[in-house]
Amino acid sequence: MKGRLSFVGGVSLDYTKPHKSYRDQLQILTERGLFIENPAKATRDLKRIGYYRLSAYTYPFREKQNGPGRADNFVPGVTFEDAVALCDFDDRLRITLLSGLQHLEIGLRVQVGYQLGKSGPFSHLDRKLLDATRTKKLKPEYGTNDKADAYEAWRQRYDALQIEAKSEDYVKHFILKYDSKIPIWVATEFMTFGNLVALYDLLTDKDALVIAREYGILNRNILHGWLRALNILRNQCAHNSRIWNRATVFPPSKPNGNFLPPGLKHLALADNTRLYYLAAILAHLLLAIEPDSRWPSDFKNNDEEIPLD
Repeated sequence: MKGRLSFVGGVSLDYTKPHKSYRDQLQILTERGLFIENPAKATRDLKRIGYYRLSAYTYPFREKQNGPGRADNFVPGVTFEDAVALCDFDDRLRITLLSGLQHLEIGLRVQVGYQLGKSGPFSHLDRKLLDATRTKKLKPEYGTNDKADAYEAWRQRYDALQIEAKSEDYVKHFILKYDSKIPIWVATEFMTFGNLVALYDLLTDKDALVIAREYGILNRNILHGWLRALNILRNQCAHNSRIWNRATVFPPSKPNGNFLPPGLKHLALADNTRLYYLAAILAHLLLAIEPDSRWPSDFKNNDEEIPLD
């Protein structure tokens, strides 16, 4: 079946490559110089991973060439099993990251619910209790309604999440007894990480800074930028995207070292587009709330023999 592929010089091209069997796929890799030790097992690996997904892990093993990209042929001595091992390593890495990100999300729910709740149980539903300038920002980064300001965009997503959670017993209770209004310390339980981070961005400076200091951060904008990037990483992990050797989407800005806690001073010189930058931030945030957290050592011990970036 033909499909529209891309535009070259303003003209669309038809995708004409035919369907390939697993045997054909292995033959292509073999012809390009990738050694396959066990064809039967390689076929099983293709069935569980997929040729296209595996190509992201075979790509670094292809020979360099003049100009952009890499050649089709592989570096001599590289095996199919090398690529599979790299893919399996990425699976373990993704699971480890997701575990830490889930703990961070739960902790942030507590912090936002606790601090904002001081202003009233429904303070998240009253924009007057949030930052006036931030709530009125146009073209909010969270939400799809370009005509809505930041708070309206957040509230539309929040209301949709509450509807999605209507079958939960605790939501049913508040719908029946309290006219659907759910207090902030309960509402955070059905907020997504993205919705929660968006709400943090709308808090007053006082509330936002109190939470930031709980994490050992002296600037609310730094914490928000970190949480935003970690939310994207969380979504990538949850959707089984490749994590290894991938540049960070919307990397957080690199703050002046004076704003960084002692354990993160080195980030002033680190590459903020690579995974290590976010992993170091995640480790710090988890340890700030749970000093006995084993996540940093779990991440370090995941597999030290394979490069993380």
